[in-house]
Order: sequence, then C-alpha cells, then structure tokens
Amino acid sequence: MELDVTGLTTVVRLAEQFGPFLFAILFILVVTKTAHGYYQDANTRKHPPASQQERQTYRFYFLCSIWCGVGVMVLSIAWWLYVQSRGSHVYQIAITALGTDDNIYSDYYNKRLPRPLIPGLPGTYDTYFLVVQDQPFNVGDKFSFTFVKVPAGGGPGGESVGVAGVIVPKQITVTYRGERFDTYTLSFEGDVPKLIAVASDERAQRTVFTADEIKRVASRSQADVPAGGR
Repeated sequence: MELDVTGLTTVVRLAEQFGPFLFAILFILVVTKTAHGYYQDANTRKHPPASQQERQTYRFYFLCSIWCGVGVMVLSIAWWLYVQSRGSHVYQIAITALGTDDNIYSDYYNKRLPRPLIPGLPGTYDTYFLVVQDQPFNVGDKFSFTFVKVPAGGGPGGESVGVAGVIVPKQITVTYRGERFDTYTLSFEGDVPKLIAVASDERAQRTVFTADEIKRVASRSQADVPAGGR
C-alpha cells in the first residue's frame, strides 16, 4: 500500500518558505475558529442549555485564542523584518534568443530554457543567470561573462575554434541598473560580442528560479559566489 504524501510535501514546502507566517495563519484559521465555534455553541445550545460557568469558560478560551493569534502574527511580522534586514539580495539576468552555437558561461548559477520553435528557422534559447549576495546591489556594479562561439561540430570536444583552430573566448559585461530583472540580447560589433538591454518579456519579468534554488545559491560561501563590483 502506497501513501500519498503530496499534500504533506506541499505543506512542508510552504512551511519552509513562509515559516512563522504559515503557523500564524493556521493558528488563526484553526484554533481561533474552533474556539469561536465552541463559544457560539455554548451561547445558542438549548438542549441542554449551557451553564453560566460553561459560557464563561468558552468565552475565556475564545478570547485567549484571539490574543494568541494576534501575538503569533506580530511575531511573524517581526521575523519577516529581521529576515529582510539580513536576507539575501537577488538579481536575475536574462540573455534571450541565443543561437544554438552561442554559449555564455559564468560562475553564476544559470538555467537554459528553449524558445518555441518557428518552422523553417533554427532553434534558439534563453539563458538566465542568478546573482545572490548578502549586500545590496549598487547601480554600476559589473558582472562578467564569457562568450564562446561553437560552430557545428566545434573543435575537439566541441569547444569553440577560430580561423586558426584555437579557442576564442570573449569577455562580456553586464552593468547593474537598479532593477531586479534585466534582459539582454546578444549583438556584435565586428567580431566583438556585446549585450544590448531590451524590455523584459513576460517570462523574463519573473524569476525562473525556485525558492529552493535561490536558498541553495545564497547558502554558498561568499568566496564561491562572485559579487557585483568586486
């Protein structure tokens, strides 16, 4: 017999993400509502009618649940303020419409997502980079990436090759502009690659990274994660 733990898994994930907020909400929805139900029943029951002592007892439980609910909500807000004061700062960089032979590398955590295929045209993809640090980002911070062109077949092992048969990596840079999400397309001036800022589409305007991924990246030591402007 297999147990369906989907619901339990969902609750655990919510608890991990929202912490005391989830507990406060559950307390108000379950404990306070239950106490109110008992108190209301004691006041409306006719057979047998509740005694004065019973009504006072349920009223006391109900009032205690209200004040406890207020207390846990205040604590959850205080927890949120504390986390915000020391939490991680997240910056997502999207580079869109890359060709299959375009490769952009970095030490930052990244994802590649294919774009919808258009009949008759070669496939393209978007790559997303996640930058997480414990200090706020400053406008003008620089983030470095390496661009490598890998033609069909590539070099030995599929690496990029130039006309002389050598690896040709190119450095490109993103400058932080004060937004949480930035979107770029790849362009060239001669054989020099550069990133052009464009308006973010619907997908690029929201994070493509899960809360678990962001937490995992944030937990890395600062020595392993490049920080802007350093």
